[in-house]
Amino acid sequence: MRILPVLVLALVALGCGGGQDAGNDQQPDRSAVGGAEVSGSGASPTKVIVTSDDASLPDGCHSRQIAGLVLEFIDAFNRGDVEHLSRLFFISEGPSPPDFGAAGYYPWSWYSVSEVGEGRVENGFVTYDKGELLRYFAERHAEGEHLSLLKVSSTQAGLLDEENNVGIVYVLTRDAEDLDPKLGGPARIAFGKGAINCKSHQIFVWSMEMRAREDRTPREAAGWLCADPPGWRPGKAVVACA
Repeated sequence: MRILPVLVLALVALGCGGGQDAGNDQQPDRSAVGGAEVSGSGASPTKVIVTSDDASLPDGCHSRQIAGLVLEFIDAFNRGDVEHLSRLFFISEGPSPPDFGAAGYYPWSWYSVSEVGEGRVENGFVTYDKGELLRYFAERHAEGEHLSLLKVSSTQAGLLDEENNVGIVYVLTRDAEDLDPKLGGPARIAFGKGAINCKSHQIFVWSMEMRAREDRTPREAAGWLCADPPGWRPGKAVVACA
């Protein structure tokens, strides 16, 4: 797996799986805080509880909108809707911005899954190719893989010097017939980071990880990301924050 220094540094505004704050100097916009139903294509509505928002984020990337896009992706993934996934996920097929010369090329959008055993990645998948990604989605659907989002948060805007690119971090559960039963513990915890373009309403980075020896409950695993709203039950509603 090739490490992408520029984008990785930009994305790690929050450490995945840690217990740290977002470190956002912007005062959150509380005007949109609350619960609402967000419906994916062909799915029953999922309640989203917004605990904080950031007015400085671009239109299309406020907390509820980010949660809606991630839920739309997860819904299409779980249903095996490759056509819809193709529209939601963007993989670059040319030189990276802002240098469009051949010498400046590096892959800046990708999809990856890491399955970490005893201190090292024992299995995983990474691609920078759209066709390969869509075949992978179809294969995972055939294995019965199912994702369920717990919490999602924005990190920062302006990735790759583009104001409409915003980083995200998330905690979810991931299960499939062929996954090692040790991965993610009894709750099948997974977490990761990504990046979306607010204008095109597309994801262009998704980097997800599962670890062996995971023994946290969903509430414990997601506790570092957003404060738990009163009465929240993991799996019954998604929490979104900035």
